[in-house]
Amino acid sequence: MDLDDTTQNHTIQKSRPIVWSIAASDSGGGAGIQADLNTFHSLGCHGCTVITAITAQNSVAVEKIHPLSAVDLAAQWQALEKDLLPEAIKIGLLTESKTVRWLARRLESLRSNHEFFSVWDPVLKASTGTHFLDAFGREEINPLLKQVDLITPNLQEAEMLTKISITSFADIQLAAQQLLDRGVKNVLIKGGHSFDRAGNSLGKASFCRDYFANKDQSFWLSHAKQNQPNNHGTGCTLASAIASFVSQQHSLSDSIVLANRFIQQGLRLAAPQGKGAGPVWQAALENHPADFSEISKSAEDFEQENSIQSFPKADNLGLYAIVDNLIDLERLTTQGITTLQWRDKSAVGSDDKKENLQRAIKHCQRANIPLYINDDWQLALEFNAYGIHLGQEDLAQIQHNDLKRLQKKGLHLGISCHNETELAYAHSLKPSYLAFGPVFTPKSKIVAHPQLGLSKLKLWQSGYGKLYPTTCIGGIDLNNMQSVLATGITSIAVISAIDDEQKSSVFIETFLKNTQSRPKAVI
Repeated sequence: MDLDDTTQNHTIQKSRPIVWSIAASDSGGGAGIQADLNTFHSLGCHGCTVITAITAQNSVAVEKIHPLSAVDLAAQWQALEKDLLPEAIKIGLLTESKTVRWLARRLESLRSNHEFFSVWDPVLKASTGTHFLDAFGREEINPLLKQVDLITPNLQEAEMLTKISITSFADIQLAAQQLLDRGVKNVLIKGGHSFDRAGNSLGKASFCRDYFANKDQSFWLSHAKQNQPNNHGTGCTLASAIASFVSQQHSLSDSIVLANRFIQQGLRLAAPQGKGAGPVWQAALENHPADFSEISKSAEDFEQENSIQSFPKADNLGLYAIVDNLIDLERLTTQGITTLQWRDKSAVGSDDKKENLQRAIKHCQRANIPLYINDDWQLALEFNAYGIHLGQEDLAQIQHNDLKRLQKKGLHLGISCHNETELAYAHSLKPSYLAFGPVFTPKSKIVAHPQLGLSKLKLWQSGYGKLYPTTCIGGIDLNNMQSVLATGITSIAVISAIDDEQKSSVFIETFLKNTQSRPKAVI
């Protein structure tokens, strides 16, 4: 075969997102440029480097640091700027104040004609004990803060940057706010070496709590603490993972959730290398449920008396129909529907609304079909409904204590999720089921959320589907039903596909043919 023939058979790949790392070389391979490049590659990005310093280090100690000259820094930057412009930039070790000032100017200049995301992991002290930037003043650091989109200090680094002694969750919030006030757009303070609410020492804390904040929102990202001594390079890896996910068009909050998952996986798979702490392991994201974290809106949720117990698990959701009138509800209960949702958007408090809801609940109780009430959780409590389904808008409005009331009354809870951030928050509430969507463009209403597509649906089902019963919604019809079920999901939620007797009869029959021979998922 001629060379020309083999070349013609090659598939031309799409260019991968370019991510720069501006950091030091780690001769031990556990952190710095080496960890960044491993992370970029593992997550499908092309990594480029501007090396700020060459270090002589191993798993035990940093033995020497050699900062590169301004000429060397400028040469690397200019070479990349001519040809390989970044989608994102990860910043790590900056050993000298003049490097900090130079980088602030370079970022400002690049941003004037090119859009990119930047994250700074402020290496003030290495895990091996060597100090770096802790002697720098605000006048040297603030210009760089104003040029980066996200800063990711750990507790000790946050203390050094803000001069706030952090001894509580409230102190973490104060430190984050100070950094925001000084010009950075987003802050993620990592609690890997944290404390618990009861004041237990660092070594006894069972959870790590990371705090994210910007001018519009804040949340806590929690995960069970891993007793893993091989944790070298976690800070570099997390920041590089965030940059990688942002470069692939994930939102910043989703990127933080995914990067945290990447770190949990890396710690779980880490192994000893050398005499000291081995490196966190960078590899393609598995989306293993053991690595999932939870989002909480308030630190008060961490207290035992405020914790939410698991809601009762949903039974087989099967074909899940959403209706807004009694005629369709009564018809569907005779046609073999598995689960129903009552979605009545008429004015709250009207007599007709309450009467129709009571009739719907009683009818489904007689038919032995689970009925979830969409959003009207107060009425669901009042009329002792089987369950409640909350969309994200209503979930944002309901109070933590009200969710506890629903749980204590034994109601089932379903939650709609459209992205990784919403899934992480839903995971913290331990619902009865999760609803993924929209899979395709819905026919029944206009939604602000992008399509998930089949690949993401399969990904979510392979992870969260091992923890919760699941269903999916959005544009599912007879033509694509089989491909949706091929993702492994066992339930489909529909509106327009069952809005008349003939359509619903055909749809239900087709669904049953496609699902009756499949083994049931075990949760």
